[in-house]
Amino acid sequence: MKTILIHIAIRLGFVAIVFIGFNFIYQKEFYASDVQKYSMVKNRIDSAFHNGDIVYLGESSNTSYNPWTDTLKESISDFLQLYIPSQKVEAVTHESYHPGLFKQMLNLQPNIHLPWEFMASHDDQTIILGVNIRTCGPTAVFSGNEASNQQEALFYSKRPSLLTRLFLSLKYYDHRDALEMERLKFQWWRSVDISGKYLSNIGQDYYISNKYKTVKTWIDALASDQRPELPVQVKNMADAYVKEFAFLLDDDNVRVQDLKEIVSICNKLSLRLIFHILPPNKQHANALFNHCELIQYLDYNYLFLKKRFSEWGVTVVDNYNLPEANEKVSRFTDQWYPTEHYDATIRKAIAKSLVSVIEGQNSRTLKEVFPTRNNEPNFNIKMPYSDSLIGVWKQVKWLK
Repeated sequence: MKTILIHIAIRLGFVAIVFIGFNFIYQKEFYASDVQKYSMVKNRIDSAFHNGDIVYLGESSNTSYNPWTDTLKESISDFLQLYIPSQKVEAVTHESYHPGLFKQMLNLQPNIHLPWEFMASHDDQTIILGVNIRTCGPTAVFSGNEASNQQEALFYSKRPSLLTRLFLSLKYYDHRDALEMERLKFQWWRSVDISGKYLSNIGQDYYISNKYKTVKTWIDALASDQRPELPVQVKNMADAYVKEFAFLLDDDNVRVQDLKEIVSICNKLSLRLIFHILPPNKQHANALFNHCELIQYLDYNYLFLKKRFSEWGVTVVDNYNLPEANEKVSRFTDQWYPTEHYDATIRKAIAKSLVSVIEGQNSRTLKEVFPTRNNEPNFNIKMPYSDSLIGVWKQVKWLK
């Protein structure tokens, strides 16, 4: 028996030596090119975690700007750096990213040490994560881009590089294709009940009043209204708003679970974590639908997240009702689709609100970082506003 165990140990040792050797060769000769090919954001994440006092994790809302009205193109994180020059602000931004991917990015944080690593920790590092309510809904959860996102996220790990390559070759990640995701999304729209109900999991009674039982019945009702006076562009816009916002969060939601895990990871790593809630385009949501039909979903999901964040003990910067986002609907870059893309006025306001929490200052008394540069529209370019056609929509749809 002892002889057999010795032979097994020798063979396992030989396999381990071979694996270590091949891993060394792969790491030295091929890993960097694979990172460039499959995970171009990975090096940005490494740099941000190693060099940043503050690391801003965000999707396209961080960097998007309004080409018709912006003369300042600085991102939210750029403005944050200008307001806090004493700290190094690093940003990791990628379109269509969500809390599940940000959670995996934390695997690269220097406070996570493998047994053979000896790295300086960042116990005083601050992680800022933008919370976009829309990314918790079925349209984002069942995105056709998710397979490519998860393929890239394979490299957000400190596992041996050769093992990552093996996982990549075997497609050991969520690789459901766009067609399968589209099927799941439509299944959700057809089957999940969003109709009127009492909800009490936010610390108060909340009633959703809606005659439509599912998203599918709601968008079918929009499509069936064939009055020629209704602007087609606005009908398509209303359809998109329903698909993006008509859902109700609960504790089983995968993005809610991701956010909770991010809190747990940051607590274990002794990192300061700040969630900041992004402002949605509530003006368009109210203008497209009568009697707050759609906005009630946004408000409920916002209250749900605030309640959970409070229970988890995470610091929150609440920009859901940011004044600058509600003063002018033209401050949203996308006038025909519900995205959290802002002009410089909103981006600066968000940065100021973050500074007020990080530095303990009143955001309204911060010294202006652009005393001689104002964000003014380019009057030579006419922005394609949706307001006038929405006015026609309201008059035809539900004012008559």
